[in-house]
Amino acid sequence: MQKKTGKKIITILVDNIVLSSRPANLLAEHGFSALIESEKQTFLYDTGSSGVALINNAHRLKKDLKNIDAIILSHNHSDHTGGLLTLLDYLRKDIKIYAHHNIFKKTFSKKTKKITFIGIPFTREMLESLGANFIFLDSPIKIDEDIFLSYQIEPSNNFEITDQNLLKLDEKGQLVSDTFEEDMSIYFKDDNRLSVLTGCAHMGVINIIEQGKRTTRCKELDAIIGGSHLGPASKEQQDKTIEALKILNPDRVAFTHCTGLEMISRCSNELKDRFIFSGVGSTFEV
Repeated sequence: MQKKTGKKIITILVDNIVLSSRPANLLAEHGFSALIESEKQTFLYDTGSSGVALINNAHRLKKDLKNIDAIILSHNHSDHTGGLLTLLDYLRKDIKIYAHHNIFKKTFSKKTKKITFIGIPFTREMLESLGANFIFLDSPIKIDEDIFLSYQIEPSNNFEITDQNLLKLDEKGQLVSDTFEEDMSIYFKDDNRLSVLTGCAHMGVINIIEQGKRTTRCKELDAIIGGSHLGPASKEQQDKTIEALKILNPDRVAFTHCTGLEMISRCSNELKDRFIFSGVGSTFEV
C-alpha cells in the first residue's frame, strides 16, 4: 500500500475579496497570492499587485513570510508579480524564485481604448539585487513531497481559448496574442487524489486539470483552487468549462480573483455544495 504523505495547507493571502468571517483589517486587492505550507517547506505562490496587502494580510493571519523557502510565479502579469519588490525588501534574504524561462517577456492589455503594459513592473537585475535567485524552468519539476509545478500547459480540448485582449511582443517586436507559455499551476498529489492551485488559469482550467492528471497519474480530483479567468471568457467557454467540471466531479471548487463575481455566483449555483466561496484568509487542506 502506498504510504500516505503529510497534508499541505493552502492559505489565500491576496485576492479581490475579503470574506466577512475573517479577522479584521485584512485588505482586498486586485491580484492573487497563496501560501503553501508542507511538513518540510513553505512556498509563496504569486505576490499580488503591490505587496501592501500581502504583507498586511500575512501579519493579520499570523503567517511569517520570512519563513518561506521559495516563491513560485504563476505568470508574469503585474497583479501576480507586482508585490515582488516590496516582498524582497521585506525578506532581506536570498530567495529562490521558480518561474518559466520566459517570465520577463513584455505583455500588454487592450481591454481599454489604449494598450497598457501589464508585465512584471521590475527588471530582473533590480529583483536580483534584492536577493531574487531565479530558477528558470524548461520542464515540469517536483519541488517537495508530492508537490509539482506544471511548466507549460498543453491543450486538451477545443473550447478553452486564451484571452485575445491580452498581448505580447514577439521576436520581431510586433504585438500578437499572448500564448501564455509561462502559465504555471501547482499540483498536489495525495495517494490517488489530485488537487490544483492556479494563478489565473489563462491556459484553461480543464487543460490544467488534464495535464495535472497526466503529471501525477491521479485518477480522482479533490480540490481546484484559484483564479479561473472565466469572467472574461466567452459564454460558450464558460458553459463548456462548467459542464466539463461536472464530469470531472471534483470534491471542492474554490474559484477566486479573475473568475469575477458573476461567474463565482454561477459556479456556486451549478456546482452546488462542491463550490466554496473563498477570499483572503480562506484555508484549504490538500
